[in-house]
Amino acid sequence: MKREKVRSERSFLLALVLPKVSIFLPHDRKFFELFEALADKTVEAAELLVELCSAGDYSRICVISERLGILEDEADTIVHEIVHELFFDHTRVTEEKGDIRYFAHNLDNVIDGIEKAVRRLTFTHTLPESVSEFAPVILEASREISMAVHCLRDMRCEEGSLEAHCIRINELENEADEINRRWLRRLMTTPTKTPDEVLERLLLKEIVEILEDTMDQCEDVANILETFRLKGGF
Repeated sequence: MKREKVRSERSFLLALVLPKVSIFLPHDRKFFELFEALADKTVEAAELLVELCSAGDYSRICVISERLGILEDEADTIVHEIVHELFFDHTRVTEEKGDIRYFAHNLDNVIDGIEKAVRRLTFTHTLPESVSEFAPVILEASREISMAVHCLRDMRCEEGSLEAHCIRINELENEADEINRRWLRRLMTTPTKTPDEVLERLLLKEIVEILEDTMDQCEDVANILETFRLKGGF
């Protein structure tokens, strides 16, 4: 009877402790590699946007748009692989799988947003000044995301760094909001003279909104990273 009581108490303690400990136990390391690869694609896409603005050569727009299309396809492949791995991962509860899937899709949405904005730019005749203002902010946010994602491998040692990266991403999103408000005010209040100019103005407004939404996606990524930090991992 005494031995059975000890076993019962031990089982009770394990039931309490193991769920908390399991958060810190490493799952399949492949997820780290896939997340890091996807985050690196995000940085590449943002670098192409900055390259387009820095070069000042509008003739490169089609080349960069094509390269972004290739990056988008590569990112989609990584997301599909993450979803595939989740389907066969029986070590996680449904909520954890949902967080991981949502995180991967939000990372992919950053790349999609950049590609979509540049594709819209192919319909214009010049590179708008608004894009040049958004580009470095999106690039810095993408780099912060990449550094934050690399912190996930060792949450116990990198928790402080992860938090700092997430804070910075949120600050950058606020900067993007200011850029968005300033340009929308200018686009919506400056008089136009011809119907063609009206159409051009509408296109520029859409591009500004796409870039602002891209920064919103960056903030969503940071929010999920904060969730992983609070949970002690993913």
